[in-house]
Amino acid sequence: MTKKIILASTSPRRKELLEREGIDFKVDASFIDETLDDSLPIEKRLCDLAMRKAYPIHQKYPHDIVIAADTVVYFDHCVIGKPHDRQEAYEILMRLSHHRHDVYTGVAIYMGNDLKTFCEKTEVYFRDISSLIPDYLASKEWVGKAGAYGIQGKADCSVDHIVGDLDNVIGLPVTKVMECLNQK
Repeated sequence: MTKKIILASTSPRRKELLEREGIDFKVDASFIDETLDDSLPIEKRLCDLAMRKAYPIHQKYPHDIVIAADTVVYFDHCVIGKPHDRQEAYEILMRLSHHRHDVYTGVAIYMGNDLKTFCEKTEVYFRDISSLIPDYLASKEWVGKAGAYGIQGKADCSVDHIVGDLDNVIGLPVTKVMECLNQK
């Protein structure tokens, strides 16, 4: 019996990354409280959240492979989530301008009853983007994105350089996920 792969996420970016790899999968996401436990280190918080996202889907498909993930922007010891409005997006981008921030993705993969978790970190160095922010906000690419930007779109010109996995910044560290899947 061939195991199916289920992506426990509605993220279009995660879907695109897996499709790019030629992985045959279906999407079935759970909707859970995504509150992070601030008492834990960021890596542990994200792995716990990814496990909480994966578990209900694993219950539905106990013999298949379930992949869940959560990505955050982390700057100045604070998680920067998705902005609620244009003003908050502006404030976030001004804070990140000309600074380094980290992007973390916690991943949980159920392979039958075996659970693997890991957290990937990528350092992102922004140029001084203060003059670019109004046009970027007008593009609306910031909507629904942690840190108020998507590196795969117009915000790529904001980035001076990264240290780590670009796919991780987009939303899923595909290389590491593939390593886990190939170990099954």
